[in-house]
Amino acid sequence: MPKEVEITEQRELTQYDDPTVYKSIYDVVIAKKQPLDWRRVSGTEFRLLNYAAGESTEIAVGRVGAGGLLANFNRWEREYGTEDVITDISGLKKVMLLEREASMIQLNGEFQKKLGGMPVKYQGWATTGVICDVGGGVLVTVKMMGPEEEVAAQHENFMEFLKNIKINPMQEPSERSKKGLKIEEVKSGY
Repeated sequence: MPKEVEITEQRELTQYDDPTVYKSIYDVVIAKKQPLDWRRVSGTEFRLLNYAAGESTEIAVGRVGAGGLLANFNRWEREYGTEDVITDISGLKKVMLLEREASMIQLNGEFQKKLGGMPVKYQGWATTGVICDVGGGVLVTVKMMGPEEEVAAQHENFMEFLKNIKINPMQEPSERSKKGLKIEEVKSGY
């Protein structure tokens, strides 16, 4: 295998060269630090970051590309058996997430979800959820759910965790992502 390679051709930039166009959903956000008593667990299709706390509490950072703030808050409400209770998000508590104003909701009661297509209900459950519109139709969600006592005990950790979620600097637009530039123009300072 040669140690040196001579480049003899030029190629056009593609969407994969431009992080503003092609972003792996698993690389959009990072957590600079997490609470000491939280355990990092494997991500899933819709969860960028996944944690566990206490016996049954889950904390998830997700990315949603459809529905908008209102629809997603109401989706969380439906997990507690209520239908489209929120009609205006202006009354929700405001917090900071990703250096933007985000809305927060707190729910409790009987939580319902489907496991293997069968409905499962959890009594005495709670959810604290935050949704931030990051632009371009993309929402970042941070959701903690579990038994009411565990969620209440983790509230301060959750609020501190929100401050530590950042946009992954590797996903910031590079000089090459400027439309119409070729690689050699970037190297020469265009």
